[in-house]
Amino acid sequence: MSILANGSKTMSSRTARLLVICSFLLIGFVITGVALEAHHAVAGVYDLNKEVVLEGRLKKLNFTNPHASIELSVPDKDGKVTDWILTTASVQVLTREGVNKTSMKPGEVLKVTILPARNGSPAGFIRNLQLGDRNILLFFGNGVD
Repeated sequence: MSILANGSKTMSSRTARLLVICSFLLIGFVITGVALEAHHAVAGVYDLNKEVVLEGRLKKLNFTNPHASIELSVPDKDGKVTDWILTTASVQVLTREGVNKTSMKPGEVLKVTILPARNGSPAGFIRNLQLGDRNILLFFGNGVD
């Protein structure tokens, strides 16, 4: 720190650089923490106390990180079709369970048990997936998923 003739103090360029770097690191840690909290806030988006069973035709499989998703066309008892957007486990969990991007084909009938969206939209988090004769549990809700 230097003192000017008028008595004001100035920072050295090294101190200023250090202050800027520390500020960016702090902002990065805060943003990362918020993103991780939001990513793992399943309870904030989906109702963990309610399960809904859906059966419909696969419209699209998005086999991407951090979570794969399924677009499922589900008819109601009157035949009206609603497209549901369903989030599922990570690609790694699906792969470990023997599911890959070619395991499900568009048009194939799927039965899933989901945790529905709290806001009532046609969305949910897949807890259980029936794929052929296999019943695959994808979400335990115990923090291990």
